[in-house]
Amino acid sequence: MARKNNTIEEQGGLIQDIREVRRQLEGNYALFAMEADEDLLDAAIYQREALQARYRYLLRLAREQGAVGGISVEREARERWIN
Repeated sequence: MARKNNTIEEQGGLIQDIREVRRQLEGNYALFAMEADEDLLDAAIYQREALQARYRYLLRLAREQGAVGGISVEREARERWIN
């Protein structure tokens, strides 16, 4: 269970994690669009599923902690990054 009294530094780290996973998802979408090999497409799909699960987790954590510095958690949750 997350602590409610997080420091600004901890919230900043969480926001950085969210941005990093989003960057990785962007790369995954680009790779998926360019890949033709069936095995590599499967790998890209599994990677995307793992990244989306982490992204959902981080957004949930951000909501619980009230981390809002520079991101809109609700907007992020509506974006294409999450199925």
